[in-house]
Amino acid sequence: MSIPYPLALALLVCACAAAKPPGKSVTLLTEADAGRTVELCVGDTLTISLPGNLGTGYEWQVGVVDKTILRSRGQAEFTPSGSAPGSGGNLVLHFEAIGQGRMGLTLHYRRPFAKTTTPARRFDVTLLVGTPAA
Repeated sequence: MSIPYPLALALLVCACAAAKPPGKSVTLLTEADAGRTVELCVGDTLTISLPGNLGTGYEWQVGVVDKTILRSRGQAEFTPSGSAPGSGGNLVLHFEAIGQGRMGLTLHYRRPFAKTTTPARRFDVTLLVGTPAA
C-alpha cells in the first residue's frame, strides 16, 4: 500500500518532532543504502561516504538535486584506505536539508571532463524532508 505524498509528508513532520532529539542530527549513508528512502528534518546533515579512487581521475559528482530542499556543504573529502600512492578509499560528501519536501538525489562516479559519458557508477536515494517541531 502506498501513502499519498501529502500524508507521507505530514507523518514525517510528526516523526521529526517525536523521534529526533532537540538540535540537528547527522545521517550517514554508504553504498549499501543505494535505492533507499531516507527521512530527514530541516537542519539535518546528510553525509554520504562512497568508495572511489582519485588516482584514476574518477570522482563522485552531484547529478540531480533539488536545491530548495538540499544544499551541498563544501567539497568532497577523500579518505584513503591505505598509505600506498594511488590507493583507493572513500569520498565523503556533506549536505544540509534546508527545505521541506520529497526529492531524488543522484550521484555520478565519473571523470570531471567526461560529463557526456555514461557514469561508471551511480548512487540514488529518495529523501523525505520534514520540519522539526519548535
